[in-house]
Amino acid sequence: MTTNPVRRPESHGNCLLCGDRNRFGLGLRFYAVSDSEVEAVLNSKRHHQGYEGILHGGFVASLMDSAMCNVLFHRGIEAVTGDISIRYLEEIPYDCEVVLRGLFLGGSAPLFKVEAVLMREGRIVVRAKARFVKRGYGK
Repeated sequence: MTTNPVRRPESHGNCLLCGDRNRFGLGLRFYAVSDSEVEAVLNSKRHHQGYEGILHGGFVASLMDSAMCNVLFHRGIEAVTGDISIRYLEEIPYDCEVVLRGLFLGGSAPLFKVEAVLMREGRIVVRAKARFVKRGYGK
C-alpha cells in the first residue's frame, strides 16, 4: 500500500469510521493507490460482529460507504451518499484483516458514481456501488 494518506476535509474529523477527532471511532486511514483509488486496512474485532463469529452486515455497509467517501475526498470532492447497493458474497469472520478499496467511477457535480470492495485473504467478499451528491446541493 502507498504511504500517501487521503486528506479529509475538516468538517469530517468526527466521523465514526475515519475521523481523527472521534475517540469512539475506528480511526480508519485511507491511502491513495492511484488518482481514482484509495485503500485502507482494518483488523476487525469481536465487538464488530453481528451473528456469532461474523462481521455485522450494517458495520460492513458503513465500511463500504467510508471507502467510497474517501475516494471522493482524495479527488477534492465533499459529497454525501445518495443511494447505495451492496452485494455480500460470503460471511466475514470478525477476527481477521480486511482490505477496503474505494474507486471513483466518474461524474460531475452534483452527482458522482463510486464503488468499493472489501477483500479478505485476497478475495473480494463484498462489493458496493453508490451515487454520491455534492454537499449543499439543492439548498
